[in-house]
Amino acid sequence: MSGLKKMTDVTFVSALFNIDRVDGRKWDEYLKWFDITLKLQAPMILFVTEDLVEFVQERRKGEFQTDIFTQSVEEIPYYHLKDDIQEILDSEEYKKNMADPERIECKQAMYSVIQYSKFPWLTQSASARGDECDYFFWLDAGGSRFFEGYDLSKQYPSKEAKKSLKDMGDSFLVQMNTEYYKDLVNAETLGLDYLYDNRSYVLGSMFGGHKESIVKVHDMVDNLLKNDMIANRNVNNEQIALGYLIKKYPDVFSLYERTNGKHMDLFQELG
Repeated sequence: MSGLKKMTDVTFVSALFNIDRVDGRKWDEYLKWFDITLKLQAPMILFVTEDLVEFVQERRKGEFQTDIFTQSVEEIPYYHLKDDIQEILDSEEYKKNMADPERIECKQAMYSVIQYSKFPWLTQSASARGDECDYFFWLDAGGSRFFEGYDLSKQYPSKEAKKSLKDMGDSFLVQMNTEYYKDLVNAETLGLDYLYDNRSYVLGSMFGGHKESIVKVHDMVDNLLKNDMIANRNVNNEQIALGYLIKKYPDVFSLYERTNGKHMDLFQELG
């Protein structure tokens, strides 16, 4: 693991683990996408299995520092919830109550384990490198498939974007997709029944913000997952969780309102 040696404005956090997805998406596809994601000209903190360390090191030889944290699958932050989640997913009660139970998050517990572990990974990153950096952003390992031809030779984010982040203060930035599900977008609040919905109107591939907000959001998500979902024999994806939380705690979040239908438009905006 190499340390960050100088003050940085924004650090990007990502992870890649082979969970043998049940929806047919191949591991080789993720490696191709990760290969490109690693070209991003920005400091990174990466959580991977030992067998991927050399893969990462070969692609992160540039001027921007990279921290590599190795973990086994069993050491993924929410792995300890895997069996409890799978039991819920397999129940007839769950399938009856959940909108569109054919989604991967409604079939494979490890998918939710990974999705929700984004938040403790962010928190761990902020704890480890908070003295050198104030802003941390999650970026999916396969996020490069939504880079939309971005010039990866340019430093990221742009100077203008860094200024905007500082102007944002200590809040947590999330992309809200305004073109679809306008009833959700325009709602002042969303009830707990939304946790059974299949209409995700916020982006889960990229989000983040000030190191103080990361801790707050982690705690909110952790409480929601354990006490509002699992305790009531329900599990849904992290986008649904964020969609519920941005309405309940609006002062914690800053929202980038997407209007053009591009999946990860926030990435382009920060560029």
